[in-house]
Amino acid sequence: MACTSANSLLQLKCSSHQKPILNLRRNISLHHHSPGNPSILFRKEFTHQSQRQFIPTSKFRIIRAVAIPLEPAPVESAEYRKELAERYGFNQIGEPLPETVTLKDVITSLPKKVFEIYDVKAWKTVLISATSYVLGLLMISEAPWYLLPLAWAWTGTAVTGFFVIGHDCAHKSFLTNKLVEDIVGTLAFLPLIYPYEPWRFKYDKHHAKTDMLKEDTAWQPVWKDEFESNPLLRKAIINGYGPFRCWMSIAHWLVVHFDLTRFRPNEINRAKISLACVFSFTAIGWPSIIYKTGIMRWSSQRQRVT
Repeated sequence: MACTSANSLLQLKCSSHQKPILNLRRNISLHHHSPGNPSILFRKEFTHQSQRQFIPTSKFRIIRAVAIPLEPAPVESAEYRKELAERYGFNQIGEPLPETVTLKDVITSLPKKVFEIYDVKAWKTVLISATSYVLGLLMISEAPWYLLPLAWAWTGTAVTGFFVIGHDCAHKSFLTNKLVEDIVGTLAFLPLIYPYEPWRFKYDKHHAKTDMLKEDTAWQPVWKDEFESNPLLRKAIINGYGPFRCWMSIAHWLVVHFDLTRFRPNEINRAKISLACVFSFTAIGWPSIIYKTGIMRWSSQRQRVT
């Protein structure tokens, strides 16, 4: 809070019981500025010239005021943002968004074509990813051992295409028919052993609670003080996000998507359907693919070569 005083002239003459006020002329401005709130300006003016008033002393209190120059709120200061970034372990914290800019303004500034759904284009991507996946499985089953890394990379890229399709289906931006969209998303996630609906629910929460501590399902950082004060935790995090990162990802996959207690009551039935699809594919589809075109065929090829 900052207070400025201008054109102030106050003359007081005291007696034992009364306070005459002479030549009282005040022009006081009170400026309050806090982060996240608009500035509030209070201004009160009153002028008495050559007027003598007697006011009982018991109704007045002594007020001490200091006039200081106005300063920007801390969040607007570059030094404060730098200090805050260091405290929370960030590289930097940007300037606040102007109060006149809203999310609606950002959305309306985008061209309309980015919100349009093209079914033909969507089905083309499904065809490309499915064809690439089948071709990758054939490469794994028929290619000589020295070409297997290329076949694995090709197939992995095709499966990544499935994830992108499921991702867009979860965002309801892939097909105009929403029932077909959910079916496509469920099928696209099966080779990844991911339940579509649980992933969609958690991903929606991630977008709704982005960067919110203990709320964001995809971003749960450790406080800098905890990291520096706990050697065991520090070592676990360094290893977890280093050589054991893949196992951390598997743990996140299990904990977040297969625990029905994490979902709201209106999400349970859809989550169960997705889990049933994943368990069925895991028990029947995935082993069949591996048996026909995967590791076993590769082993038999190596035996024939030797």
